Amino acid sequence: MKKLMLSGALLICLFALFPLAACSRTPDLTKYVSEYRSDIFYGTEGDYSVFASCSEKEYPYQADGNAAGMSSLFELALTAPDNTKTYSVKFSIGDKNYEGELSFDSVKMVHTWSQSIPAPQQKEILFTFVNTESEEEPVAIQAESVKSEEILPLAELLKRVSAADPDTFAALSDGNTFCAEIYVRLLYENEECYYYIGLTDRSGNTYAMLADAETGEILATRQPRA
Repeated sequence: MKKLMLSGALLICLFALFPLAACSRTPDLTKYVSEYRSDIFYGTEGDYSVFASCSEKEYPYQADGNAAGMSSLFELALTAPDNTKTYSVKFSIGDKNYEGELSFDSVKMVHTWSQSIPAPQQKEILFTFVNTESEEEPVAIQAESVKSEEILPLAELLKRVSAADPDTFAALSDGNTFCAEIYVRLLYENEECYYYIGLTDRSGNTYAMLADAETGEILATRQPRA
């Protein structure tokens, strides 16, 4: 009888503690991501350079703190010595061929093109650019992925930055719910990779941080503007 009473007491304690443990669980932050730039392809040839990024982005985009369905996006930017010219591009990913005419971005001073394409599995892409207004020779640029095996995957990155800055993530959490949407963008600067992580709450305020892409160490933060 004593053994049964003890077991019953233990069960009561366990059931009493269970709701507490459930409420304190950390939300699965990957469910609240509304943008994830997962890879970058970069290459140069003479005075030309190409920067191509692979992302999953919320569509339609709304910075309202609520993550919605995402679609694949492949974005390309060509830096050229003469911005008065018009260029088209051709390239292949796997067994599919793509081509299109680039548009000039007068703010960033680059020629751009984008299409809904899933992130490539290959590590190199050969881009061929043609001046559509002359008989100049095409410019071929071999672009390579900047993402090494040491770069943290999304889930591990969010695990590390939330552990490094628990107060910020806790302030945006309500039990098992994360009351914000998360933007994660792989960055490439001076041959080094970083991650931008933005946390946008339901009032449209964004807390931003810059993290080392291999360790998840937070290098800089920016508070929402007052």
